[in-house]
Amino acid sequence: MKSPLLALCLLSPSALACDTSHLSLSGTLSVTTCSPKRDSNCVASGQALYEYMEAVPDSDEVFTIGLQANPWRMYDGEMRILTVEDVADSIRQKLEGKVKRVELIGSWTGVSPEPGVPSQAERISKALGGLPVKGEDGFLWLAKDGTRRTTRQAFTVREGAGSYSLPEGAEVFVPLVAGWPAYVQEQIPEDDANLLTLAAAGWDIFFLCPDKALYGFETAAAKGSAIAAYNAALMRLERGSEGDRVAALALLERGAALGDAKSQARLDVERIRK
Repeated sequence: MKSPLLALCLLSPSALACDTSHLSLSGTLSVTTCSPKRDSNCVASGQALYEYMEAVPDSDEVFTIGLQANPWRMYDGEMRILTVEDVADSIRQKLEGKVKRVELIGSWTGVSPEPGVPSQAERISKALGGLPVKGEDGFLWLAKDGTRRTTRQAFTVREGAGSYSLPEGAEVFVPLVAGWPAYVQEQIPEDDANLLTLAAAGWDIFFLCPDKALYGFETAAAKGSAIAAYNAALMRLERGSEGDRVAALALLERGAALGDAKSQARLDVERIRK
């Protein structure tokens, strides 16, 4: 049984992950890319990712769900942060009697974000009453036949710049599919709230840079992105440093004012907690 929440996006030259102290990252890996202008068998990474996800083996006993993720957070296709409760609810609604376990097809979903803190998979398993949930143990690669592997490189290199495309049939490096806007952030028009939101998500998902992601989401929120306001609020609530709660409530108010129902719902919950 399969449920695609996977985000479909794009990438560029080389990247060093920011927050690596607890993830045991090392070495360098290259990503195979191509240019649609020069190569006739060149495929957009988002298209390849969708097709490869469709090829992941299906089973009545295994519920698979694809998403973009890092050790701290999970994202949907609009680059909105998904809470553990969001994902658990989505799974719970589609569970049938034959399902014996869940597999999260997303980078780092099986890895503890820091010592003593459970992984995303462990937290979702608890929310589902102990149903076994398996996550991935590093950066995720997906093959055309739906098979997958993970790596833990500290440095990622690719040829060229701009959007991420790959030769037909090549493996897709999933975090790069969401990472490209972070590379071109300085070229994004300052009033393009949507692209600024995607760039912020790229800093979190591919570069593993939560602080840069938070700054990017807050910038995009100020330019009119309700999703960015919601994301920044959740990141501040999770961080919980001095002043974070006040800032988070203001961000949720911003999202609600922009017509975002999830911002309004979370704002209502936080006001009750207060």
